[in-house]
Amino acid sequence: MIRHLLRRLRGTLGNALVWASTFFLAAFPVVAVFWVISAGSFPFWSAVLGTARLYGGMGFLAGGAFSLYLGIVGRKRRLSELRPGWVAWGTGLTVCLLLPPLGVFLAGAPVSIAAQVALITGVLAGVTALAQVKIAQKALAPGERGHDELEPRQEGLLPVFEEDTV
Repeated sequence: MIRHLLRRLRGTLGNALVWASTFFLAAFPVVAVFWVISAGSFPFWSAVLGTARLYGGMGFLAGGAFSLYLGIVGRKRRLSELRPGWVAWGTGLTVCLLLPPLGVFLAGAPVSIAAQVALITGVLAGVTALAQVKIAQKALAPGERGHDELEPRQEGLLPVFEEDTV
């Protein structure tokens, strides 16, 4: 049971890191658009790094929320059975519900700011979840239903060979 739990935790952390890096990289074009619109009225690189840090943190939390939501709702379903729209809505709602308390209690942010950040991150998380499920479903071969949920099994580092005894 502990192996199963550690495997799920590893998957959640891996997914959260992927989302964090994606959101981190998304900060560059967002800041670039605002910098061009404002005719360069603010220092570009400091704004990119500050925004990237914020987006990366929000992406990490949103990726964890996505894993939590998918682990609860999609537990006994195959990949082909998931409805991307519902996964997107559920992920966005989960992020919108989980982030404000974290922002208020952990970061000391005012409730209104935490709610605004959660709403924006929820929308981004919904779009990211939609894309992630659609891409994963497109990767399935035609007619393939997807893999069953991976069950924990005994795996050794080296294969065990039986010796022939005559």
